Amino acid sequence: MLNILVLDPYPKAGHRICKDNAGAYGTANHYGNNLFCKFLNYFVKNSDLSPPLFAAQIIGELINSGHNAKYNQEIDNLNYDLFIIISSIVCHETEIKKIETLISNNKNVIVAGPFATSYPEPYLKAGAKVIFGEPDMFFHKFNLNLQEINNLPSRIKNFKIYDINDLSIPGWKQIFKFVKPRMKFLGKGNSIYIQASRGCPYPCFYYCTYPTQQGRKLRFKSVELIVNEMNYFYKELKVSNYVFRDPVFAISKKHTMDLCKKIIDNGIDFKLCIETHLNNIDEELSIMLKKAGVKLIYIGIESGVKKVRDESHRLSEENDKQIEKIKTLENLGILVKANYIIGLPKDTKETYLQTLEYAKLVNTSYAQFSVFTPYPGTPAYLDYKDKIKTQKLEDFTQWRLVFEHNNFSKSDISELITKSYTDYYLNYKWIVKYIKSKFLN
Repeated sequence: MLNILVLDPYPKAGHRICKDNAGAYGTANHYGNNLFCKFLNYFVKNSDLSPPLFAAQIIGELINSGHNAKYNQEIDNLNYDLFIIISSIVCHETEIKKIETLISNNKNVIVAGPFATSYPEPYLKAGAKVIFGEPDMFFHKFNLNLQEINNLPSRIKNFKIYDINDLSIPGWKQIFKFVKPRMKFLGKGNSIYIQASRGCPYPCFYYCTYPTQQGRKLRFKSVELIVNEMNYFYKELKVSNYVFRDPVFAISKKHTMDLCKKIIDNGIDFKLCIETHLNNIDEELSIMLKKAGVKLIYIGIESGVKKVRDESHRLSEENDKQIEKIKTLENLGILVKANYIIGLPKDTKETYLQTLEYAKLVNTSYAQFSVFTPYPGTPAYLDYKDKIKTQKLEDFTQWRLVFEHNNFSKSDISELITKSYTDYYLNYKWIVKYIKSKFLN
């Protein structure tokens, strides 16, 4: 048995940092600079908090393999046989400093996660070994001793890939000893990230990071195992709020309908959040999602201008169809959070302002406005790597312009972020809708 620390470091910040977002590269939600936007930064940071799912899955695999695995966001002591660093772009320099400290003390360090897979060199240079691919697969049935760990190559590849139905229960019980994840938009109580599928075949892989580790081939977890996992943490940790972290939940209608039926028959009042594509939603499925306990759905609209979406390889419904489906969901009582992107490759200030007006017209319960970011490992990065204007990878937050855009400056983007959140949430139509939802329902 090995004593192992799963180390998940973060820089200090006055806004929310989530390593699980953006395909587990991570995001840092900085909503703007005026007083209202600073309030949003504080509110969201204190409302939505969770370590990445793959960290919990690694811990579960290690415990199931007989090891003593602990979670922390700081190095509490050096008396561990192995340190596993949870990688991200949004905390990259902080992670490197932790690795350098550990290596200087002659410790074994392995780095895991999608970002390290796509951008391994800094981690290797710091002295760590890097897992290429899904780290839970490497740690499933992990039986190496210290000598064998020392003998591992610096680039850990070509290990066995298991069926996701064979993986262990995630180690959230260990994480709960350090931090209590929450998602207050679902209601009171703690929350847990969960997964029903991996992989995404959609063409927006041009800029999306999910396929960099999970691939484009779909893999589904059995509905029985999903509900068993929910029941397990309901019993062990009293958790009834679950956030599904599938790249595209409901991409298979049959699997989703079967899961909804299983949750309904299970009889426990779970509150669920999912992220999906409107292309997958119809009225029948919307009703089933509501019955199964879905309270909040994230959708990507990206741009209100079809030409801008098309030139960004974005698969989208027509605007009228989007509005119709969103109304169906919200009329059923499911809150919708629509995500928009500022500065897509062919975006201009004029087209983006059209998107902002479209967002106000759609008037979803929540809206997010982030910045187009060419991430390492994506085709977009190859197109823009010579235009990258920052040396610090922690600037890749999705709320900063990190490359030389043909139509926007950094100050343009900063002003548009502040304008977007202020105009949207202080729009009287949104305020009236919010008041009705809180006091008249």
